[in-house]
Amino acid sequence: MSEHARKLKAPDPARAHGAWVYLVISIVAGVLSAARYDMFAALLAGAAFLGVFVLAGAAAGYPKHWHARLAIGSAILAASLIAAVSATPDPSFLAYGAVAVFPAAAAAWFGFRHGFQSGGALSFAVVTLVVAAPASLCAGGAPHTLGLLLLGLLAPFFAWRTWHTREALRDSHGWSRAKLRALGWREALIALLWTTFAVSLVHVLADRA
Repeated sequence: MSEHARKLKAPDPARAHGAWVYLVISIVAGVLSAARYDMFAALLAGAAFLGVFVLAGAAAGYPKHWHARLAIGSAILAASLIAAVSATPDPSFLAYGAVAVFPAAAAAWFGFRHGFQSGGALSFAVVTLVVAAPASLCAGGAPHTLGLLLLGLLAPFFAWRTWHTREALRDSHGWSRAKLRALGWREALIALLWTTFAVSLVHVLADRA
């Protein structure tokens, strides 16, 4: 495969550890932020986003391993939708699916112009994942002002960390597996610390509302 073809090849999200970290943290942030509302409904919305993510991995991984991912993603999505019948989450959280289209489109634009491994493409792709946080929160019955606050706290920060990490990897040499693992753990810890602050702030403002 030529260098140009590799540059334009979309990465498999299901094989990206960073994507999993940001998605799981975003879902957990939305569920924990909904503690005073309906955490179960928030969890179901987060599970729906997880199912869609696995399905996206199935599409990106075709023709390898796509059958298993298709089955797993479909099962997660179907289970969350079936359970939602009894939990009755606030259906307005589906609006965040439309919100996710914009960073996804931006990620695709940067990908085709600069490569899907470029800082811009990866950063906007992460923002697409972060939308799971406000969607989960609002599915639990929280007002959309809190959802937008959570999105505003997490999305720019995670995008910045993704850009910073990508630039560090591009500009430096001699990355061993141990160094890459240490970098991944450091970024995950930073994301957890910032998410803890964001969730705490959402709770403080929710109490005052």
